Amino acid sequence: MRMKHLDALRAFALLLVMVEHYGGKTLNENIPIGAGSVGVGCFFTLSGFLITGILLQSFDAHVESKRAVWLDFYARRLLRLMPAFYAVILALVVLGIEPIASSWPWHAAYLTNVWIALGHPDNVFWSLSVEEQFYLFWPFVIAFAPRRYLLHAIAALAVFSLLFKTGVWLAGFNTRDVNRLLFGNLILLGAGCALAVVSYRGDRANCFDWYTGRAARRFKNAALFCLGAAVLSWWFFPKDGGLVRYFSNDLLVGTFYAWAVLQAALGVDGALKPVFDSAVLQYIGRISYGLYLVHNWVPDIVLKYFGPLPKAEAGPIVLALTFGVCIMSWHFFEKPISGLKRYFWNARLKKPSRPMEPEPGGTRSEEGSEAARAY
Repeated sequence: MRMKHLDALRAFALLLVMVEHYGGKTLNENIPIGAGSVGVGCFFTLSGFLITGILLQSFDAHVESKRAVWLDFYARRLLRLMPAFYAVILALVVLGIEPIASSWPWHAAYLTNVWIALGHPDNVFWSLSVEEQFYLFWPFVIAFAPRRYLLHAIAALAVFSLLFKTGVWLAGFNTRDVNRLLFGNLILLGAGCALAVVSYRGDRANCFDWYTGRAARRFKNAALFCLGAAVLSWWFFPKDGGLVRYFSNDLLVGTFYAWAVLQAALGVDGALKPVFDSAVLQYIGRISYGLYLVHNWVPDIVLKYFGPLPKAEAGPIVLALTFGVCIMSWHFFEKPISGLKRYFWNARLKKPSRPMEPEPGGTRSEEGSEAARAY
């Protein structure tokens, strides 16, 4: 079951990353939101939500063998993520694009974030390393932690992440580089995980019956308040080095991202519905993984093989190459390989259950549905 508005949300996240990377120094200095960080953070929360829901339902549907669930989960992740990733690394090595060409073993091992923390140049592969490292331990937490303690475990990860950030700051390390490590991103991943746990009821993921009445209003108000506070911190505190922003940003935006993921999973209504219904936007979301892998390197390739070009000429070439390569990759490489996942077992996620609609002339229950009360 595919939640198409989540594809649109992926597209927004990807386009924010591309805005930062393609926007140039002037844009990034005058719009201090850190568009790339916003996009990557949304990806983290979305990943935590989807992976946790899949794992919860898979372990409950296949209780006789945790080992089978692990093997199938990792096989399916490998088929979806690694072929395109390694193809891009191989292409960058063959084309001699630095810094990947001379340091490819780090990236191939999904240790880009460690490499950056050791003082090497930043690049987009760091977030992929974070997610792969997260996949190594989170399925074991889901498998062995009692369900009633999963939210406690997520809270503990958030506390650990804050303690890690504190240690990085007190030790005088480069906070931007060192926080590329997994430990610096557990709050954003955990926000999505928490949403999935709260929405898991009766051996089924994506049950949003709890999102009604007072709970819905409180979550929405908290999300919008956190977004407003985050925006104010972006404007009044420096992007690198501001302690208020450094310690509060993930907590603030993680709350908003979790709410945004929930809205997209339910299906966006109102004025934004036509935007999220856009077939073009949803298509960009479907191929967003390839676009994320490729987009940051195309300008370097164009510069190396075409020489310096005016932005008016280089821009269309870069965009055409980026989307052209990724569209071809999706249809003739990624999608066929990903289709092999059908040979591996997994618990199919069902259509999300929406909050109860009010009865004619009535109102939604303040406590939510029967399922919400049972939980």
